[in-house]
Amino acid sequence: MNQLNIDHNPDALYLSEQRTIDRQEAIHLLAITERGTGQILDISGEGFSFGCLYPHTFPREFNVDILDAKGSHIKKIRVRKMWETDSDELGSTADFELVVGVKFSACTCAQTDEITHLLDNMEEVNYAYPQMF
Repeated sequence: MNQLNIDHNPDALYLSEQRTIDRQEAIHLLAITERGTGQILDISGEGFSFGCLYPHTFPREFNVDILDAKGSHIKKIRVRKMWETDSDELGSTADFELVVGVKFSACTCAQTDEITHLLDNMEEVNYAYPQMF
């Protein structure tokens, strides 16, 4: 597999240079930025990736809120863009115009605790309408 450890290359902005840390798949999380809302595809304690329905340009660092289906809202998390892939690279059958991978860059203790709690409870959630996800 063609992967590069992001600690050795902080400018890894391409899909071929994605993370080496395993992430949990997520279907019930949203990433809310000043540029719009995207669906979080996978997440770990180190970062996450999210898909956007419309093409955007994201800066190297930006703030994001994480919102889950049961109402948790982690606000203004500082992230660093590690890679992005647009629809040309994703192919014509892709669900998203853009997929972005980010790493948490400057979380407060409270944000870190909330992220840990979110990850610990991802498998325990019973949604009222699971067919929506």
